[in-house]
Amino acid sequence: MKTCLKTERLELRLTQPEDFDAVHAMVSDYDVTRMTGTWPYPADPEFTKSRCVPADIELGLTGAIFCDGALVGTIGIASRDGGDPEMGYMFARAHWGQGYASEMGRALIAHCWATYDWPLIRAGVFADNPGSTRVLEKLGFTELEPGTAESLARGGSHPLRNFQLLRPQS
Repeated sequence: MKTCLKTERLELRLTQPEDFDAVHAMVSDYDVTRMTGTWPYPADPEFTKSRCVPADIELGLTGAIFCDGALVGTIGIASRDGGDPEMGYMFARAHWGQGYASEMGRALIAHCWATYDWPLIRAGVFADNPGSTRVLEKLGFTELEPGTAESLARGGSHPLRNFQLLRPQS
């Protein structure tokens, strides 16, 4: 496993095809996928396969998170279609509430500030996801105007809380 980032408990590496089983099991849990915008439910094996490939690091860093060799979730910050970079993450239910999102989120943000010339990072969480809201607040994100976003798993548009993190002043 080629590690991209390492924290006290976790390792992040680019997602690989061999991560399929663990990722597919994670996204087969409706309570995981309903908090995402782009993952379908029921889980679609072909869609999961399309996400289990290394992402282009020129656009940011996204990957799989491991604890003691087991995949516990995914996280990333990337700029797509020339827009502002966005942070997203999801964790298997068995790993909720253990501080993994905050721990790897801090490391990933530090890496991105050091690597990319972005003025800010954006994130959005569905309004009924207080856990992810707390993570973003711990990471220093500030809340912006609310909006709505599509969710493939839930179907339709749902209330969204929008956040941003400004690059620290040097």
